[in-house]
Amino acid sequence: MNRKMFSKLPPLSQIPRVVDPSPDVFHRYFVSQGAPVVFVGSRLFKGGPWTLDAMLAGGGGRIEVNVRGGDYLHSSKRLRERMPLAEYVENVVLSRAAASAGGGETASLPPYSGNTPLSKSEFEALGFNYPEPFEGKSFEFPRLWIGPGGSMTPLHYDSRDNLVCQYIGTKQFMLFPPSQIKWLYARGLAPSWSGVPDPRHPDLKSFPLFSRAKPVEVTLGPGELLYLPARWSHFVVNLDTSVMVNFWPEHSMKQQVELAAWEFTERVTRRLKRVARRIGIGG
Repeated sequence: MNRKMFSKLPPLSQIPRVVDPSPDVFHRYFVSQGAPVVFVGSRLFKGGPWTLDAMLAGGGGRIEVNVRGGDYLHSSKRLRERMPLAEYVENVVLSRAAASAGGGETASLPPYSGNTPLSKSEFEALGFNYPEPFEGKSFEFPRLWIGPGGSMTPLHYDSRDNLVCQYIGTKQFMLFPPSQIKWLYARGLAPSWSGVPDPRHPDLKSFPLFSRAKPVEVTLGPGELLYLPARWSHFVVNLDTSVMVNFWPEHSMKQQVELAAWEFTERVTRRLKRVARRIGIGG
């Protein structure tokens, strides 16, 4: 079965959990079909469990990380800053370890360190291990995600397959298959953000089609790995202090062309809007 055929099947009621599958099984039954799966007992996590102290002691504390603040569920409203990982852990993670946003006001979300690219030396300083690459592909730089309970990532989808490696704490995912994108009010390309950033609290008056979307939920714990195929929309919330690293395969030539074309179109559209405002067209 290929990805197109798999996408026409009824939505999944749960994500399967498989004990350390061989590369052949992984590619044949999951990658080729675009089917999400959780690995448990993976050799990737030998040497664990990990602790924040061990991550910082190995030189990881000096890594400069990206931090999102304010109402970061709405990407246009995010407050952004850079700080050493040790400073972020001390001032945000440890001081708010027992706190949780609990679905409250988005402006009061705990600051979240997300999508920080790691060099090979930085990745090794954290004491982590690389996963097996996708067949015939290599990975981009891994990306570090770390935050206290209640920090979250808004609903969106990516254009590439994704390996989500959970090292510390637990994350809860709400996943929507590609067949449901038409109901998610997704905008843009890679990442494509949904008009409903938190699917637990949708504004159905503004986004009525979202009522048709049916997610499948999965919780990822320490030492577990989630394979998330391209175009699977996902909303993520940290249930407690969480450290995760994700891996994307490098863009194919086709994806590079599509991304360049989209970025060019976006630049032209923004320029035309500025010109239109200047000359008084469209209010």
